[in-house]
Amino acid sequence: MEALSVIREARDKTGEGALVVNGELIDTNGYAAYHKRRIAFTLDKLGKIGARKIVEVGSHPWVMTAQLVDDPRFGLCSTVSAEELTRWPDEIGVSARRYQLRTPRGNEASFVNYSANVERTLFDIEEDPDTVIACEIVEHLIRSPHVMFLNVNRWLPVAGKLLVTTPNGAQLANPFRRRSPTPAYRCHVYERHSYLYTLADLTELIELCGFHVQDAGLCDVYDRHGLPIFYGLLSRLPGGYFREKFAKTIYVMAVKERDVAELEKPPRVYDSRGRWEFIKPAAKVAVSSERLA
Repeated sequence: MEALSVIREARDKTGEGALVVNGELIDTNGYAAYHKRRIAFTLDKLGKIGARKIVEVGSHPWVMTAQLVDDPRFGLCSTVSAEELTRWPDEIGVSARRYQLRTPRGNEASFVNYSANVERTLFDIEEDPDTVIACEIVEHLIRSPHVMFLNVNRWLPVAGKLLVTTPNGAQLANPFRRRSPTPAYRCHVYERHSYLYTLADLTELIELCGFHVQDAGLCDVYDRHGLPIFYGLLSRLPGGYFREKFAKTIYVMAVKERDVAELEKPPRVYDSRGRWEFIKPAAKVAVSSERLA
């Protein structure tokens, strides 16, 4: 009854349906409008690869989740989204709680959300997805993004599918900008973009985690305003250079090729001198190579 009163109140104020999760009205703060084209692009990709049983990583603020629920092509198995927003990359344990969601279109869904820090903890889920999506997530991770992909490897069967989108780190900085291109500081570290990947960086990281990349590229799925509109036009010119330097978004679609619990070497975006969890130490790799020779 409480959830229904929240929905009615939101409709009275806006004249539209509301996104409600566990009885709480979700204020998307313009998120849905800003990400509209990117979400449509993602749903189209999921349809083309035949995704059916989906786990969504990083679901807050539940806008993509709601559209997955609304789309009859897909079944939402579960979500993985930390309930505790930490100021540092803390290990927060793993908990599972049933969520109730009502979309702005009035569709309802009940699913399990796993709350965990996906770059600190390896854990299992009860569901058996055929597809995992991590859209606009990896750029927020600040220490060990390979652990997130090892988790995805753990949850998927061989031939299971992974879809990732992230901002294009190779695009040229806006010459009309008068401020630093670095994202503003946030009180919670995971709200901020920590690292922007090139297409080669991201595909190498994903492949090290046991996946075979089947489709990857660059796209322009966000509206531009003012002088930056010119950049969008440049991204459509023939030749890979213009797309790499002016398209805003990277996408990667990969399939699980093999089980991987530990990387053979650090990804190219890591400092190889570090003592990384779930990556073989350099000396161990060297000894293994000598034995194979």
